Amino acid sequence: MTYEKYQAFYKEALKIKENPDVIAAIKKQTELSEDAHKKEKIRFEIEDKLYELYHSIPTNGIDNALFGNQDLPEHERNVQMMEMWMKDDPKLNSLRETLINSGKSDEIGDLERKLENAFFEYSLALIRLDDAINESRKNLFSKEYKEKMKEYADNGVLLYFLETPDAPILSKGVTIDDVLESFTFNKCMSLKTLFYRFVSEENPSPSMRRKAEDIISTVNCLENGEYRSAARTVFALLESEHKNCSSAMDNYFTLDKKMRKGAQRAERIQQLLDFLKEQTYFTEVWNIVNPLYRNILNSKVDSFIDRNSIIHGDYYSDNLDINEKDVVKLLLLFLNMRMISDHIQLYCEMLKVCIHYTEIHISQQLKNKKD
Repeated sequence: MTYEKYQAFYKEALKIKENPDVIAAIKKQTELSEDAHKKEKIRFEIEDKLYELYHSIPTNGIDNALFGNQDLPEHERNVQMMEMWMKDDPKLNSLRETLINSGKSDEIGDLERKLENAFFEYSLALIRLDDAINESRKNLFSKEYKEKMKEYADNGVLLYFLETPDAPILSKGVTIDDVLESFTFNKCMSLKTLFYRFVSEENPSPSMRRKAEDIISTVNCLENGEYRSAARTVFALLESEHKNCSSAMDNYFTLDKKMRKGAQRAERIQQLLDFLKEQTYFTEVWNIVNPLYRNILNSKVDSFIDRNSIIHGDYYSDNLDINEKDVVKLLLLFLNMRMISDHIQLYCEMLKVCIHYTEIHISQQLKNKKD
């Protein structure tokens, strides 16, 4: 893409950004995002303190005393603990004595109460942000814009991660190639901006740190013309997100076997989306992402890239000769997959914690009546 062509593209994009409704939506989303981030940070700080406290207390033999080394789902363990507490079961004596002897039981109790409030504050902030984004997608994305997005998706270019209609895809003269090339123009500046929040997270977990390193590596390879290396790394990122997304409720209500096949994981993701059916946008996007990713996994003829040739090093195949646009398509697919994965994992976590706190409060009320 020449500088003149990018400048024309940018002017069309700027027209959208100057729309008062878009400006207001971005302002609102930014404020709500900052609020959610602050509340998330408070929650994680309390969780980190609790983690350090719990792991400073010796607990050898307690699990056996409570559950007899049974392999139980997380919810069942919680329920059994509450039943023991309501019945003043002697099995809890070893746990009580350990906490009292540690001298940290009061501090732990105080932090647990603070964590409950912090979690619900964060959850409400997250829901408010999601509502604002959904409102923007409903009101700012015209029927014509959505139809054009579907046309792009049919050509392997997924823009469903957009929270306002930023890409000038309805502008006369703007093509799919223009949109793809805009991401790599000027040393992949737009791609680097798009992925900035992934690679700049404060105190990331070890897995997120490695993902951030792979995202940086992918963009660097893309910038250097090393397209096969870039594609291999994106395939790893996609596989990881697919696994994380499908396992969001694993071992909570039931003990689940690890799913190794992509079709099994896809079926589980569909079940989770049906379970979280209050937000249909993610189901709509999944219905587009899933067949595209399935075709890539199976290296179908109608896929825009031959994964098997690239992953398994079929150097005699002409399908290895991919270009930068193919890699950009993969990165956009990853963004959309990540959006769905974040939604499922966050809302499943909220569900599990809400169930846990609700059952605790019910148990307390029942025990108070009994006493």
